[in-house]
Amino acid sequence: MSRFFDPSPKDRRALERLADEIPGIQETLVENHKQLRLPDRVAHQQQIAGGKVFLRIAEHLPQELEGVGLFQPPANRPPGGSRVEYTGIGRVSTGLGCPHIETDPDFLGLMLAFRAPDGRRVDFIAINDPTAPTDHAEDFIALLRATADAAGAEVPFGDLGKLDLGNLLASQSKLLLSLARHAGTHAPRIAAHVVKQTTRTVLSSSAYQTYWTGVVRARNLLGKFAIVPTEDVNAHREFAPRGNHLSMDWKKRQSNGPLDFRLYWIPFRSERETPLEKLSKEWKEEHRTLVGTATFPQNDPETRDAKLLALLASEMGANPGNWIEDDSGQSPDLPATDFTAARFLVYRKSQQGRGALPEGSYSTYFERGEVSRELADELVRRYEHKRAAGHAVPALGDIASGEAV
Repeated sequence: MSRFFDPSPKDRRALERLADEIPGIQETLVENHKQLRLPDRVAHQQQIAGGKVFLRIAEHLPQELEGVGLFQPPANRPPGGSRVEYTGIGRVSTGLGCPHIETDPDFLGLMLAFRAPDGRRVDFIAINDPTAPTDHAEDFIALLRATADAAGAEVPFGDLGKLDLGNLLASQSKLLLSLARHAGTHAPRIAAHVVKQTTRTVLSSSAYQTYWTGVVRARNLLGKFAIVPTEDVNAHREFAPRGNHLSMDWKKRQSNGPLDFRLYWIPFRSERETPLEKLSKEWKEEHRTLVGTATFPQNDPETRDAKLLALLASEMGANPGNWIEDDSGQSPDLPATDFTAARFLVYRKSQQGRGALPEGSYSTYFERGEVSRELADELVRRYEHKRAAGHAVPALGDIASGEAV
């Protein structure tokens, strides 16, 4: 039996106080970074890719997942079909809450958002490392504060080359100093772990790689998901890649064909093999089970439809707390682990601060797989408003005319 989070009123207030720091972090990011003119995400601000994604559920499922949320059993599937398929929105991003060149050390993030048959949202929120940046929510907030403090740091006499090496070193030095202030004695351990995590992206040639979610509950068991590409294409990057090499690689690959990921479920086994206390420690995965396939379909990124879907991915909200824990039809007040509960509150506060697109304005997309005219108008309005203000947005050019940047 896995351990579930059952917060007292005091625990709940403590988590809410952590989330209350998010507006201040958003303000710091705007103050410190010249490409941020409006409050935005406190993490994963910069979009590498975004668009339509399909999820096909496997025919055979582990007992704890069958009938829960998206994972419908054969009896509930369409007549004549052995699989369930959902249409959703996917987004790939860098990890920081500010724009930067893609050669800088950082996480990569993946979001897959769908709607279950009962109308509730289910989001897979993942990063390209099997561990969490910190073990505790308090340290996670300290890390967010430190990265906001370091946003936009520049060396006095400019950078040292096209990869902004000087600015990178200045930013990292400022981050470490700020982390020491916010995280105290935990700062060295957090910094060392994050440096190790971000090395994956420093060496990456493609954002088409493996991602891992946080811990969720499925009936009476905790577990996490691994989202694994069906092809291993992520060789070491070139010696001097372009500053947008990951975005360009994804665009080229999706233009040439679909990008498929296998969705694996990794159930909790023991604190030694699948730690819940030390989230910065990697889980063993030999016992993982295939439960679905996610596909970013082939598309032409220069079409207006593709650009609108990229904008939807950028403007909508998502949350690791958008998850269905059992088949009772009831949604819990908070997720089943304290770290995921903290992330749930933090994501919600961030979306309030940046004015994320209300879910009701795009709910029909999950039914039809199309952007309505009203939604398109709102997406373009938001995009043009941010461009005019000088705020960092996905590089989509003039959407009305189809012009590319």
